[in-house]
Formats: sequence, structure tokens, C-alpha cells
Amino acid sequence: MARLFPTLPPRLASSAGEHAELELLRTLEAGLPGAYRLFHGVDWSKGTAEQEQHGEIDIVVVNQGGDVLLMEVKSGSVDFRSDGIFKRYGGQTKDVKSQVQRQYGALLSRLRDAGLNSVKLHHLLVLPGVRVESETVLWPRERIIDSADIEQVASRVMQVIGPGSADGSTMEAVLAFFENRFRVEPDVSALAGRLQQTTTRMSSGLATWVPRIVAPSGVIRVVGTAGSGKTQLALRLLREADGAGRKSAYVCFNRPLADHIARVAPVRTLVETFHEFALRLARCSGMAVDFAATGAFETIAGRAVEVLGRADPDLDLLVIDELQDFQPEWVQAMLSRLRTDGRAALLEDPEQLLYADRESFDIPEAVTVSSNENFRTPRNLVNLINALRLTGTEVAAFSPHEGNFPDPIVYESNEKVVPSTVQGVERCLKMGFGLEDIAVVSMRGRERSVLQGLDRLGSWTLRRFTGKYDEGGSALWTEGDLLIDSVRRFKGQAAPAVVLTECDLPQLDAINRRLLFVGLTRARMHLEWVVSKATATLLEQKFR
Repeated sequence: MARLFPTLPPRLASSAGEHAELELLRTLEAGLPGAYRLFHGVDWSKGTAEQEQHGEIDIVVVNQGGDVLLMEVKSGSVDFRSDGIFKRYGGQTKDVKSQVQRQYGALLSRLRDAGLNSVKLHHLLVLPGVRVESETVLWPRERIIDSADIEQVASRVMQVIGPGSADGSTMEAVLAFFENRFRVEPDVSALAGRLQQTTTRMSSGLATWVPRIVAPSGVIRVVGTAGSGKTQLALRLLREADGAGRKSAYVCFNRPLADHIARVAPVRTLVETFHEFALRLARCSGMAVDFAATGAFETIAGRAVEVLGRADPDLDLLVIDELQDFQPEWVQAMLSRLRTDGRAALLEDPEQLLYADRESFDIPEAVTVSSNENFRTPRNLVNLINALRLTGTEVAAFSPHEGNFPDPIVYESNEKVVPSTVQGVERCLKMGFGLEDIAVVSMRGRERSVLQGLDRLGSWTLRRFTGKYDEGGSALWTEGDLLIDSVRRFKGQAAPAVVLTECDLPQLDAINRRLLFVGLTRARMHLEWVVSKATATLLEQKFR
């Protein structure tokens, strides 16, 4: 299978021409062997000032010997005339021959300027929408691929430019030429911003379609994997309700997730965890709360359920996030808050259930929507998740970013956790990420963590949760340059670069699989993985 640069996101083309080109690229990627590399949408320039020329080559094929094939794709109909082939774009007509000659000449000149004199340059004209019955002196038939040839396009390419003799130095020089001199690589921060915008746009499916679903009960249950767009859906529902003047509430289990949603949700929307809500309700009912008593939180939850059973409905919209962490009686009590025409969205990912005392449960009146498509996590990380079988159902990798497979940093004792984690952060910095782009996420809770009680990690001050809250119930954090948190608390959030550390798993049982799944899906672009020697051995056994 050929390698494609840049990789193609699984998206719909915006035009018939783009669709034809994307389909051709996918066919070539699958049909050509590993001796070939494919580039697409290659911008070129030649000359300066008034003599400067610009253009774009649809597809460039490079073989292992460093030879190059240029492919110009013209979808739809074209005009064959005595003086050449022409393509109409609206009211303009372009001379295909002149375009190809200009590209060929410019590329040949640029390759020579780069000292790549031995590289052989070829070209093909691809006309997927027409049938060519004869050849002309201007266009030898063997240099045209028409609709009849398109199914055998990989074979035709190999006839024009064979795999070549492996010549690492020439091939690498040619690849560097196309990767670095024809494309301006954005810095990591710019790429992170664009990637976030692209991911948001691609993952908008749930936010687009779920609000249109009519459920007789008004209750829709969304079972979606990490990165499928559940948060995007929640925010859209809350904003639409707020804009229409309807009363809404967002309830989840995880305090950091509630704090995050509170920062981006409409100000009139009440955002809290279930236990915050239950505590408020219990106190309003006159209950004196003793947190030192055994089972205090269970007692608070029980009182809230009891109070809700007597209360009048007060909500037009209820969003319950992290449904997998709730007890069924809590959910039924919360649903009783809906008015007659009220709606509820119940969002969950069973693969992120991190509490041993929870079990799955049904909500008979709910309409269920499922999605196993991850748009946020780099595709190679999703491939790793699937290879380790961390989830019951294979996750579909739909991120526009391919990313890298992690190169684990292995520590042999707890004393080595700190320097190993520092090494992970330094790797991220060398890749161009800023400290504000990096999150250090520990697989251990605060009580067992070597790192989360520190004020500094290497030369950086740490921004960490103190375990305390202010009078308004907001979490108190230390001031620092680098964020650190536990995987349980960071659930529901993400960062461009993540250092997943203190990963010491004696076995991959159900809870540890889910913990690891949550940890691996927190990174939008890059992940460094700091694992114990025992965990490294366990992972090696999984891949044997």
C-alpha cells in the first residue's frame, strides 16, 4: 500500500471535481505497493517578481528510486480540438496542454535547481469523465487515462513509472523536496487551532441530527465513544434552549467537567454535578449534612431522590452527561423534573465507566442513538486502542490528524517517574508545543500519585487541583505553568499534547482497560506515554 501525504480525512468532497480526485487518490493509495509515495494538491512556484509563476499539481507519484510522475486530473467533460484539449470553468476556457507543459517545465527546472539532476520526470493526463477513442500527435494515448482505464489506474501508473531500484538517498531528497519546499508547514500552535476547527466541523453530526429527532417521551439517549461530539451536542441544545427562553439544566458526575461546561454554557444555564445538585436539594429540605458520617454521599443522593418525587416539574430541557456513572434511580428522579413538553438528552460512553459498583441499565422510554466515530483523537492512537482491544466495539478513527504511535518512556521505579515525565514534557516542547498546549495526566489518583502533590516538575511550576473548594463551590488550583491532573478528573476534557504518566497497570482488567482508554483519548494531536517496566512488559505480551 502506498503512503499518502498529507493523509486524507474521511470527509465528503465539496465538488464533483474534488470527489473524482479523492476517489482517485484512495484507489492509488490502495492499489500501489509500498515502493510508492503519493502527494496531492502540491503548490509550486517558479521565478520572482514579474517573472513569477504559480500553479498546483493534482497528484505527484514518487517511486523508491526517486523518479517522479505528475498527474493532472480533469473531471467532467473536456473539449478535444485540432489544437489540443480544453476544459471549461464557468465562462472561462483553459488550455490543458499549456497547463501541463507549464507544470512539467517548472517542476523539471525546480528539480534541477535542487541538484536532483538524475531524477526522471513523467506526466499523465487523467480524464475520468470521458472516453478517448484515438490519439493525437500532441497527446500520445499512453499518456492519457480515460474512463475505461480508471479501474486499472494503479497498473497504468506502474507501467509509466515502475517501482524503481531502492535508492534511499535520492528518494529521501525528493521526498524532502516535495514535503518541505513546496508546502509551508504551519507551526504547532497554528495547526492545533486549525485542527480544532476542522474537528469541530467534522464532529457536528450529533449536534446536527439529534436535535431533529422526535422522541414520543422527549428522552433521547446518546451512546457515543470519546471524541464523537457529545459535548458539542450538549452545548448546542443548551444554547438553543437559552435562546428560546426555555429553562434548562446540565448535570454530570465529574466535577472538572462541570467546571469546564460552566465556562462555555449560557450563563443562565444551571451547570452542576449530580452530588452538588443533591446537596443543594437536601439542604433546602432542612437536612443537616454530616460529611464525616459513613455513606454521607449516598444519604444525600437518597434525600434528593425523595424530594424530587414530591416536587413539581421545573425544566424544559435536561442534559445528563456521563450517564454511565449515574445510578438508575438518580436518572429517573432527574427525568421527573421535565415539564409536559420537556426534552432530555442523556449522554454516555460505557467504555468510560470507571466505577466498579456501577452497572448498565435501561431507560425504556428513551430513543437511543449510537456513534462509535472518534473525530478528536489522532488516528494512530485510535489504531492503538483497537489493537489493544480496550473497547468492546472497535472505534472508527475519523480525526483529520494521523499523529504518531507513542514511543513509551519506561521507568523502573517510582523514583524515576519524575525524570521520565519531565522527558515526556521535553519531547512535546521539542515538537513545538507550548506549555499551555500540554497537559500532564496521571493514571493514579491524587492520594497515590507521586506527581500530583508536587509544586514543580523539572523547571516548571505546576497548576494542580489542591483538593479544596472556595465558598462558592469552585475548585481551588495552584498557580503554575504546566497543568497536571488525574485521568479520572480529566475525563471529558482534552489538550493538544498529553503526557500520560504514572501508567502502572498490573493487568488489563475491565477497569484498567477503561482507564487506559480514557487516558489515550485525551490528546488531540500528540501523546507521550510514561509507563512502568511491568506495564511495558504487559503491553509487549499483548502485541506478540
